[in-house]
Amino acid sequence: MSLTPPPTVAIVTRGDLVPTNHGAAVKIVRTAQYLSLLGSRVLVVTDDRDHYLRFTDGRMEQVPYGRRFRAAQEWPVLRRGAALAERLCDRAGYPREETFLYAPQFDLQWWSRVLYVGLREEVEVFQAEFPGYGLACWVAARLLDARSSIVQHNVEFDRLMDVLGLGADEVRHIRELELFALRRVDEVIAVSQDDRARMVEAGIDAAKITVLPHGVDTLSYRRSRGRLQRYSLGLDEDTPILFFHGTLHYWPNTQAVRFIAEDLLPLLRPHLPGLRVLIAGMNPPTYYAHPAITFLGPVDDLPRAIDAADVCLCPVPSGGGTRMKLLEYFAAGKPCVSSTKGAEGIRYTAGLELAIADEPQAFADEVLRLLGDRAAREAMGRAARDFVDWYDWTPIAARYQALYRGQGRGGDYNLEVQRGRAQGHRPESALALPGPGEGLDAHLPPRELSKPLTLLLLINRGCNLRCSFCDLWDRPQELSLERCLSLLDEAVAIGTKTLVITGGEPFLHKDLFRVVRAARERGLGVNITTNGTLIEKRWDELANSGVDSLSVSLDGLEDVHEELRGQRGCHTRTWRGLRALRAGSEIGLSVYFVATNKNVHQLVQVYEQARELGARFDFWPVNEAPELALTSEEHQRLYREAVAHIAAQVPEIAARRLFDEEGLRYHSGTGGKVRCLGLVDQYGVTYEGDLLPCCVWEGDNLSVGNVFETPLSELWVSAEVQAAREGLYHEGCSAGCFNHSLYEFTRSTGESFRVE
Repeated sequence: MSLTPPPTVAIVTRGDLVPTNHGAAVKIVRTAQYLSLLGSRVLVVTDDRDHYLRFTDGRMEQVPYGRRFRAAQEWPVLRRGAALAERLCDRAGYPREETFLYAPQFDLQWWSRVLYVGLREEVEVFQAEFPGYGLACWVAARLLDARSSIVQHNVEFDRLMDVLGLGADEVRHIRELELFALRRVDEVIAVSQDDRARMVEAGIDAAKITVLPHGVDTLSYRRSRGRLQRYSLGLDEDTPILFFHGTLHYWPNTQAVRFIAEDLLPLLRPHLPGLRVLIAGMNPPTYYAHPAITFLGPVDDLPRAIDAADVCLCPVPSGGGTRMKLLEYFAAGKPCVSSTKGAEGIRYTAGLELAIADEPQAFADEVLRLLGDRAAREAMGRAARDFVDWYDWTPIAARYQALYRGQGRGGDYNLEVQRGRAQGHRPESALALPGPGEGLDAHLPPRELSKPLTLLLLINRGCNLRCSFCDLWDRPQELSLERCLSLLDEAVAIGTKTLVITGGEPFLHKDLFRVVRAARERGLGVNITTNGTLIEKRWDELANSGVDSLSVSLDGLEDVHEELRGQRGCHTRTWRGLRALRAGSEIGLSVYFVATNKNVHQLVQVYEQARELGARFDFWPVNEAPELALTSEEHQRLYREAVAHIAAQVPEIAARRLFDEEGLRYHSGTGGKVRCLGLVDQYGVTYEGDLLPCCVWEGDNLSVGNVFETPLSELWVSAEVQAAREGLYHEGCSAGCFNHSLYEFTRSTGESFRVE
């Protein structure tokens, strides 16, 4: 064991890392987490001009840049750098949709951020993820007497020729720039022997290229949750399911979807008419829609989605690097059928860890063989899981550290795996990522966060409408600005990331937008939930406040909405506000619909209006208003038909069918208690200071203290609050709420929110 302290590493890379729902983000975040678990301090520098990330013991935190440095980034010579970099990318021939990956090599603002973090954090190694970040790392390393490296997810100029069909002359400048950066850094990390060979052929010294493939967080795949995934999609245990995932606008993955829809399914369906294919990932190519295909969209819990499958697919026809999806399928213990190209970069044994086929009929034959032979599926799954233990992030991150200590340079981890397996060795033990399951979360199973810690703030009582299902419009009161600012400081201290401001009608609060600005200054994301009728009246304040998003209530077309909301003309004012938001701002927008027996027949129409507006849409059954419940067969039929219509177009709705069906059970009065993540991933505070697990503001016995009597930072870790959060998980709650916090519970824990 080396006695050299683990190096401090700055990873310089793209900014779309959270949520980690695409391959590049997973690779980058996991590298940072596992290097930090092994003792390194890891910083991540992205295009965020306000913060960089710091990883310690596997945990991530945002670190603000110093005020003077942040102001310096607005100097004209730096501010204009982004536009100049884009022009230079155009001249070099980079595809415009990928400019963000390459512009940093020309952008002095980027270079300044890397240098700032290097000085402030005493960085010893600057690691560029993609060659476009390599020059900034090389310059910072030379100025600070540090080392630099480039991690090649692919050989980029070769990928552009292969995937986009560009000719050698079209990538000539791109190739020269990539090779220029690769020659200057101290280390080059390839993810496969194939990529290494391509770089050596292009003139890069083989001695400086180390092969370290992508890894997988194996422990997160050890818990079976696929049955719940099937249930949420309305699929029974006997339905044969195939699975594929990836960033679906990436051309090789798009072509894989085309292969599944147009080549594979016509060969499989005559034998298995009930077959279903689940395809997960952002930007699904819906022009390849098929009755047997369900596009799940980006999924937060990939292990659960994969675990629902009988056989996984990897018919990728092009690209480079290591197929992370294969490692994930292996970690889940699933049999897989792959094309030869799809399995590139992994030293597998065909027929043992996975099946290989390239032509449609051969591919279909392998799928049918595995679907028809349970023993063969289980044997291949066991072999795949044994194989992938070598590709856990723990040993791979250890090789990164060894390389940065001067050990193993020029080696090939894949060959090391091959030798180790031949000699009967076992891989290093996997480290578990920290997070839920520790401390305040110790009562929960291993899980994904349902959302960043969120404060639901009832900033006032009182409203300009008189909704039939709400009682917060009378006896106006509001939270003072002074108390609100003190609460925000306490909220940040316990790790809160998001503030949701609600009421009453929050737009009636005179200091609403001072609160928004104060929250943004403290690094909080801010949403306001509103009836939308006062948007135009306070437009200037709203537009200049820095608010991230608005959630606007819309409960039907004009006649029904105004009947439920108790005021003539309110529908028109809300729509004027919605249109103003879309025309005059970039503020995020969601439309919320409360389903009742008065408006369920208009649910689809309101959804279509929201979609046309470009707004996100969500809905749930009315709470604590039995006279408005969906109890008749006709109302329940209309609700189910509306859910099916929306689910066919919105993967997130399709993935929560269990929740929507349980909503009808709730309305029938047979719902029973429900479990949630109140006081774990969310909490509420009223204008009077009461601390609650949620936004059921006047629910009986929900208050667990008062933040104006005991500081939130003390209450949050008190025995009373801990008992309340554990009770919500184990025993459930009968306060009467039924909203998105329930399907968040299931998505996070893999368990039903229902307490029978």
